[in-house]
Amino acid sequence: PPVHSHSRREALLVTNEPPTPTIDTAQNFEAAQQALGLGFASPVAGALVLANTLLGGSGMLGIPHALSVAGYGLGLVLIVCFGSFSAIGSHLLQCSARRIGGVPCSFYSVASATIPRWTWLVDGAVAVKCFGVGCSYLIIVGDLAPDSLRFFGAHGVRRWHTVTGAFLVAGALACMKNLNALRYTAVASILIVFWTCTLIALFFANVGDSFDPCAASVALAFAGNIAGQHLPCKGADFEPVAVPSLLKLGKVLPVFIFGFTCQQNVFTICNEVRRPTQNMDRIIFVAYVFAGFGFAITAFLGYATYGDMVKSDVLKGYPQDSVAVQLARFFFAVLATFSYPLQAHPSRASIMALWSLAAGPAHLQGPSAERRRFWLVTAVWAPLSLVVALTVTDLGIVLGVVGATGSTMVSYILPGLTYRKAFLQPSMKRTLAGLQLFSAA
Repeated sequence: PPVHSHSRREALLVTNEPPTPTIDTAQNFEAAQQALGLGFASPVAGALVLANTLLGGSGMLGIPHALSVAGYGLGLVLIVCFGSFSAIGSHLLQCSARRIGGVPCSFYSVASATIPRWTWLVDGAVAVKCFGVGCSYLIIVGDLAPDSLRFFGAHGVRRWHTVTGAFLVAGALACMKNLNALRYTAVASILIVFWTCTLIALFFANVGDSFDPCAASVALAFAGNIAGQHLPCKGADFEPVAVPSLLKLGKVLPVFIFGFTCQQNVFTICNEVRRPTQNMDRIIFVAYVFAGFGFAITAFLGYATYGDMVKSDVLKGYPQDSVAVQLARFFFAVLATFSYPLQAHPSRASIMALWSLAAGPAHLQGPSAERRRFWLVTAVWAPLSLVVALTVTDLGIVLGVVGATGSTMVSYILPGLTYRKAFLQPSMKRTLAGLQLFSAA
């Protein structure tokens, strides 16, 4: 029998027959939004959340080192290229979602209509990738917060204290059922990013003894030791192209890819924002331009300050007895905490889709089944991420796996593949989708 009052995603699970993509009309998609009580978030909130997803992780801290391996000329070109490719991927995904027409749209609903045999792989990749990034945020808190808190007098603070405290806040935010509720934390996160960019610029400009980047400490700067050096500090190399080897360049490319990965939240914003046909491309453009400038400023100025000696975590290179630096470390720990829910939402949605694939749609098991699955997945996902963050102290282990596998699939392979399957007529955009696939290969 036909299914009437359920989403297209659930209909797919009942029939196991992928539908032919329908004509992309704003009226159909937006009417379906309103029927489900969605589509009321402002475009500003959508742009803030997407920019927070881009800037909220370790990309801003790690891209300066990646740029130092490539050189500032080649590095800035890579930032522009990877940012543009990722933005095109986000655009292709939201076009595919509206073309297919299911609300709420997700990686699963789009994959079911375009590559039905591989839906389990798509959701598995998104679930694992977002889980790994969520764990990395808690690890970042454990790396940055303890020293900062001890600097400000909170003696006796240990790593597990800060990780657990951040988890209590982030876990509560992750229990919210939509991302529009996180617009206020997104504003705070953007302000923290602005503070970090300003701090790096002040040290580059060397505006006073308190912002002397070449001093081993602020105390030595006031004493007149090492002050007045020309940048980069200690005569480090600062070159437009500084590739020591193709192998080393290849090792840092995933950092650029990881920094511009936000596709997992494109569907959620498309579901929740008002008039997505008019607003989604604007949201994507604003978020990527803001993030690109943030990455470029911190990377270029960090590299110009310390040359090829810039640390893998750029903040670790600055004088550690500086109040401004320790504030930045603490604020970035807060930023990572606020960004954790942005990974919990898409990962949980993918896990629930896999559950539906294995056990059948939740609506067939009673009205409370969907709610019960939501809380069960949350109750397992969140504590497991805490366990990983408490036991794994090397952020590189998590980022290496996530950046080289999940981020590549989410940013390049899936957008290009789903668009080419959803839009069969030859077009320039379909050619771009093919280039996305080629670049991933």
